[in-house]
Amino acid sequence: MNTDRESVIATATDPVVRDFLRMADDSIVAVLPYALSVAGHLAIADEFTDSARDVEHLAQSLGVAPGALERLLRTLASCGFFTDEGEGRFSLTELGRLLQTDSPVSMRATLSNVESYRAWLGAVDTIATGRPAFESEFGAGFFAHKDHNEQLGAMFDERMRERASRLYSVLATLPAWNDTHCVLDIGGGKGAVLTSILTANPHLSGVLFDRPSVVERAELSGKLAPLRDRCQVAAGDFFKEIPEGADAHLMCSVLHDWEDDDAITILTRSSESLPADGRLLICEMLLPDSSEPHPAWWSDLGMMVVLGGRERTLDQYRSLLQRAGLHISDVTPLPDSFFSVIEARTSPV
Repeated sequence: MNTDRESVIATATDPVVRDFLRMADDSIVAVLPYALSVAGHLAIADEFTDSARDVEHLAQSLGVAPGALERLLRTLASCGFFTDEGEGRFSLTELGRLLQTDSPVSMRATLSNVESYRAWLGAVDTIATGRPAFESEFGAGFFAHKDHNEQLGAMFDERMRERASRLYSVLATLPAWNDTHCVLDIGGGKGAVLTSILTANPHLSGVLFDRPSVVERAELSGKLAPLRDRCQVAAGDFFKEIPEGADAHLMCSVLHDWEDDDAITILTRSSESLPADGRLLICEMLLPDSSEPHPAWWSDLGMMVVLGGRERTLDQYRSLLQRAGLHISDVTPLPDSFFSVIEARTSPV
């Protein structure tokens, strides 16, 4: 048995894992998420334009302690989000634009997400009970928590918009849209994905379907306004009923939020709503059949702790779909992405 800790750590094939194990509590892997969350929460990057800012004036504008702010900025400068210009002055880098609210590449909402971090503090209980730690931490399930707080709901909407543009923007180019007339985006948030699909496919009409609170925000501040001649919005509960009339349904990162029985219910409602020649397109990460490194493994743990859901293999999705009266007709890995699109129909093809 090897007793040299460093040589054992060196066997880790992932450099991120090696960095974490070598530094543990002080590792960039351990601390960086929290540092970015603080920077995003305080909207520090929004205070920068094209010129450097003096930390004293910046702290006054933000209402924070200058010394603490300087230490945060110095650390984030060391990994490229800011530039330390010396004498207490900092400027924002190209990478730092990810932290700006109005940047077209913004990830501020995603990086500011402290709720998931809080849930992970109770993850030991999740392993013991099988229940998501989020419920114990916040006293409500994930989506109920968002519905009861307008600000938190809006922040989650923005995280999902950032996720859509980052992870599956290529959905708009799927060949499936060529012979589709109307697409129903189930759990489509404020319409970022549906907007990109309708914009790229002028022959299509669409329906955005989500919970009432989300649809209300989409009506007020969503991206669908310029396309409203081809798009409707509908509010409801996909466990009870999904609107009819569309020949294609789309679910992006919906089913991984739920355990199997709930996922089957959602799929069954979709099957009941689709016409005989309709199709369901499911965009999700697929767990590998072996234990090879893949982001889906980490997402699977996150779904378990925060929402009580799970990632799945293709065979597991095939089983769920069959139990809902649907059959896989095609599987398309998205280019430059960890996501795939599973196409399912009510009749075997």
